Amino acid sequence: MQTRGLITDTEGNIIARPFKKFFNLNETEETKIENLPLEIPLINVKIDGCLGILYFDEEKPCIATRGSFESEQSVWATKYIRKRKFKRQDFKKNYTYLFEIVCSESKIIVDYQGKETLYLLAVINNKTGKEIDYIKEAKRLGFEYPQKIDKNLNETLDYIKNLKGNEDEGVVFKFSNGLRLKIKCEDYLRLHKVIANFSTLSIYECLKNRQNLEGLLKDLPDEFYGWVKNREDEYKTKFKEIETHCLSKTEEIKNKFGSRKEQAEYISKNNLKFKSIIFAMLNDKDYSEGIWKIIRPKFELPSVK
Repeated sequence: MQTRGLITDTEGNIIARPFKKFFNLNETEETKIENLPLEIPLINVKIDGCLGILYFDEEKPCIATRGSFESEQSVWATKYIRKRKFKRQDFKKNYTYLFEIVCSESKIIVDYQGKETLYLLAVINNKTGKEIDYIKEAKRLGFEYPQKIDKNLNETLDYIKNLKGNEDEGVVFKFSNGLRLKIKCEDYLRLHKVIANFSTLSIYECLKNRQNLEGLLKDLPDEFYGWVKNREDEYKTKFKEIETHCLSKTEEIKNKFGSRKEQAEYISKNNLKFKSIIFAMLNDKDYSEGIWKIIRPKFELPSVK
């Protein structure tokens, strides 16, 4: 099963081949413990970032993410690889180089303490899908690569139980027949589930709709509490600042102009901030919706410290 990210030219020739879709341990028949190949697989730390797919545009190296050539992560990764002055001839012809992008734009759960880099994950033949030694290639080109874990299956399962989700996502197994599977640590899964319910937009919507945020916070792990409260304070402060400014300006206009027509003409002809809010206040209409629209934040997930 080919996952998203396959890049072809106008004639359908494969330019870049990403991983085939791979699943969690026990998620499919093939990945059940009892059906795994009887061998010790290559086991690596799973990097918590975004898959980057190397391709070339007019001989210049570019990195795409799954389904996008212009995502924030792909833009960052393309700039990163070009700064290092790589050329097309540095990479093996007819092979796809796959990376994990770690940067501020790709942050999910694991805190890499500001580190931004590309980890080489695999080098895949575009025609056959066969892989070559990516560690050797990473060393040759000067890229980082995921840490290898020298343990068997049972030892690895015990190892994963003790991982902290804000430090490690889990591990990836790769068998000699090409089968890959992943195991995420329980704490990472817990944090990921919590994060899904606490984005900047979910907090914003809660405040905008006058819902009690404390009800959402009661089951929130300690590591998220400060981040959520800071966002709450930030949005309330911004709302109050705009409201105070507009109320003051509204009173000033009322005192300066006696008629509604004069007030409206003054607002229309002058470059005032938040005109729609001031008009609403002059007309004794609800202005809160307008202020919330102005301060709507960009989507962002909590930072785990």
